[in-house]
Amino acid sequence: YTHQSGLQGWLFGRVNRLLRHRLPDGLARETALYWLNSTLFYAAELLVALAVWEEFGPLAAAFGFASVLLAPWLQRGMKDLYWCLWTWLLPLLAALWLCHCTRVRGKTPRGCWPLVAAACMVRCMCGFEFISTFLILCEAPLVYCWAGGDRRAWLRRIICTGFAAVGGVAAALGAWFIQGVIYFGSAAGSWQNLTGAVTSRVSLTDDMVSDVSVAQVLTRYFVEVDEPLLQFGPLTITLKPLIAVTLLGFALCLAVLALRKKPLAVLAGPALVWVLSLAAPVSWMVLSKAHAYVHVHLVPMLWHFALVPVSCALLVWLVKTAITAVKE
Repeated sequence: YTHQSGLQGWLFGRVNRLLRHRLPDGLARETALYWLNSTLFYAAELLVALAVWEEFGPLAAAFGFASVLLAPWLQRGMKDLYWCLWTWLLPLLAALWLCHCTRVRGKTPRGCWPLVAAACMVRCMCGFEFISTFLILCEAPLVYCWAGGDRRAWLRRIICTGFAAVGGVAAALGAWFIQGVIYFGSAAGSWQNLTGAVTSRVSLTDDMVSDVSVAQVLTRYFVEVDEPLLQFGPLTITLKPLIAVTLLGFALCLAVLALRKKPLAVLAGPALVWVLSLAAPVSWMVLSKAHAYVHVHLVPMLWHFALVPVSCALLVWLVKTAITAVKE
């Protein structure tokens, strides 16, 4: 894994050295690093919940955050110092901040674009896996604003955010290339290492998936993998029921609004966000068949960075919207 020696290793290595002065025992330091990693992850999730609260209310935010606390996949993964799950949320947080500042000030501050680029760069420097998922999530808040605001202005912001995000990815690739030159002693060796790893990850040069189709990969995660996404004691919720209940919620809310002759456009933004939350994890399964087909122990975690919390939050909002329409 010479191509995966990431920024998180450098960060936790420095923290480990600082902790040696207070915690001479290695296992105690490891526990402290787990605690730090988990705390940063929960802090990032709380910031996302704050944005949900601002737009959809406290109950939707509470249910969205509860889906994080009740997720077995996340509880196993968030302590992993290698994957560093809190960095997976950085592009989304940067986009949420951009949308918040734009709404408050009426225009997008210039500093928001470098922030998006820096968030994507840091995320990639901690690992390029699942990058399509997080680039899509980076655009989701702007698509929501586009559905309910000045569409021409928000379309420009969507495009600019895309360029900023891709620029951050390119900067991370540049840092990787420079590190490779130092490590291998030549630009040719670094380029070969970089391109080999990238093309393998996106299933272009990996012989493992030459006979595996996209349909087989999607079948694996939509049909075959049926482990609980949410668990509260004996009560468990898997992927298919969650999708079905959310679609039913949208259908019932749409019917109520139509019967009460309320504007249906209010559902456009949430519906687009939900579609993107489903497309974001699926994008990696399609883009990287090799990685997705083999890493069944890891890939289902992607549902929790989009589909699961979005579905839980929107279900509450849909019920509230339907009840309000009936009362009025």
